[in-house]
Amino acid sequence: MTRTVPLSYTINVSITTAPAGLGEFNTNTVCLFTNEQPLSVEPYIWAVNAQDAINEYGTDSLTAKMAQALFTPVPNLRSGNGQVLIFPYTATDATPGSTTTVAITDSVITALKLVFSGDLTVTIDGTDYTVSEINFSQINTVADIVSILKNQYLDCDIKIVETNKIQFTSRNYGTTSAITLKATTAGTGTDLYGSSYFDGANQISVTGAVQTGTTLAEAIAQAEEVGYFGGVLTTQIMDNAGIEAAATAVQAKDHVYFEGIQSLKNIGTLGGAIKAAGLKKTRLLAKTDEGAEVSKIAVATYATIAQSSNYSGADTALTMNLKELTGIKPDGNINSTYYNLAKENGVDIYATTEGLSCVYSFDNGYYTDDATNLLWLKKAIEVAMFNVLRKTNTKIPQTETGVTSLKNAISNVFEQGVRNGVVGTGLEWNDSIPFGQPDDFQRNIKEKGYYIYSLPIAQQSQAEREERIAPLVQIAIKMSGAIHSSNVVVQVQR
Repeated sequence: MTRTVPLSYTINVSITTAPAGLGEFNTNTVCLFTNEQPLSVEPYIWAVNAQDAINEYGTDSLTAKMAQALFTPVPNLRSGNGQVLIFPYTATDATPGSTTTVAITDSVITALKLVFSGDLTVTIDGTDYTVSEINFSQINTVADIVSILKNQYLDCDIKIVETNKIQFTSRNYGTTSAITLKATTAGTGTDLYGSSYFDGANQISVTGAVQTGTTLAEAIAQAEEVGYFGGVLTTQIMDNAGIEAAATAVQAKDHVYFEGIQSLKNIGTLGGAIKAAGLKKTRLLAKTDEGAEVSKIAVATYATIAQSSNYSGADTALTMNLKELTGIKPDGNINSTYYNLAKENGVDIYATTEGLSCVYSFDNGYYTDDATNLLWLKKAIEVAMFNVLRKTNTKIPQTETGVTSLKNAISNVFEQGVRNGVVGTGLEWNDSIPFGQPDDFQRNIKEKGYYIYSLPIAQQSQAEREERIAPLVQIAIKMSGAIHSSNVVVQVQR
């Protein structure tokens, strides 16, 4: 047998594969925090349909109903490849203040039928509200009375309890939540506080209580150990202080918090507080006419549409303005007064215009699409830059060439942002130029929608160089925005 010299002595080939990179964060994934008890011992579940939640929490649970709302509209979070993390935590709901009348007997109904112009004063959370000219002449039952009272648009919930008593309940929660019937002063009609009617002297009033147990902020920190999620929702009913605390926690994190407002007054109170504190990653939706459960379902429906953008596509970024919330009735309490209050305080509303049900989206520092789009942009940049460093078998040199590779990765994200409609082109930068070369800055903003700049690496400090830190990369972008309204002037000549 003839002996040979191995080929590898002359040509030596080694085959390696590129290191795996980090996958993209899916900012469309929503964590539904629940303070309801699951049916199994599972600490949490990942759901891709409503049945997953029904199996774990039961059909009648608020958790299942909110999950159903997350998967029902088209588009929804699944359109953007999102999932729902259902994460339980131990906490009670806050409760509202309420007051209950004496029994509405046949004799009371008879007396009320003679009232053609009644006055009723209700003190809700410290504010007196008086409604006048209430006509009870056509009533026959307690249900008829409640129906007429609801049509007075008081900022409270009214229902029958114990068969024939009427309960008035505040739409706010916690220890500041209180409601009572009060004698009407200087009224022009029959005072319904009197003993022949609602007998306010013998009403039974209960003050609200604050939520207890694990806070939503603590639950968020626990859920972050499980996996990434962009949106935050909760079944828990909280007072304003609890909502503000959760909003403060989310502001420092990479999430968007969606919460409902049940009280008309709270559009200004809670909405104003969230806006004044700069907690713009919290998006509030007012739904004030059907109680706490419907409010929670409405905000889940709202959130899934907001989290539906598939950022891999073209022109997929959306605004919540004028969207329809599938399965949700528009808020019958919203009129021009509350539209303007919501606009002032950056609270979104769901109302009716010419028979069409529409979300009206307002600015509290962010519009909802600002919050969701910028979250995607941030996480996409993080992943792109990490993968430049990770997906090389050698190294990214600490030279201008190496820094350029980082900036190219960022540029790819922004080009994707132009395609999907997050970043706008053809626009001007309307403030002073914050960094870089002014001419390059303006040209790039107008032509590309973004400008990326870093100091020459030769000017980097030696301390940073020894720690192998790249020079600071500074970025300016022009968001594409969205048209929500328009003014038209028509000149006519004869």
